[in-house]
Amino acid sequence: MSVSENSTITMLKEITTTFKCDSISLLGVDTFMVGTYGHRPPICTIDVDGNEGEIQHELLPDKTYTFGMSACSYIPSPETILFTDREQHTVYLCDIRSGEDRVITHDKIRAPRGMCASPKGNVFVCSGKSHCIVQLSLRGDVLMAHDVGRVHPRAISVSTDGSRLAVSNSAQSKKKIKLFNIVY
Repeated sequence: MSVSENSTITMLKEITTTFKCDSISLLGVDTFMVGTYGHRPPICTIDVDGNEGEIQHELLPDKTYTFGMSACSYIPSPETILFTDREQHTVYLCDIRSGEDRVITHDKIRAPRGMCASPKGNVFVCSGKSHCIVQLSLRGDVLMAHDVGRVHPRAISVSTDGSRLAVSNSAQSKKKIKLFNIVY
């Protein structure tokens, strides 16, 4: 896919997979990390030529998830896999480079969904059942839980300069995206 100066999106290629995708992150220039459902292991890789691989890590659960029950993301620096398990109310941080892995549970992390990392090194996790955004350090410390006035926050993104946060939800009656300023 490419985006032109006038914001036209053009499809470059369609890649067929053997697994169902629930989340996707850029892993390298031509490779993606994909959170799967109905497939074991729950995280796979696929490159632009359609070559598939599996990410197996001793910290990650070895189970098959149903749609919406897990999500993954990747932080290129410091090479960290983020993974959520809605049923276990758990966030996993797998630091590939150092091998320092963390399992995060907290009373505010309830049915975690989408997550993202900021350029400042914080991780933001949508907590579906506590209706907030949980802010984590890359060490796995829970820094804060932010009430964002959302019912079931689902997807989240931070601007490239780290100054804004966008949050969407999964509630049928409140279809909105909220934009927040981030002050460090």
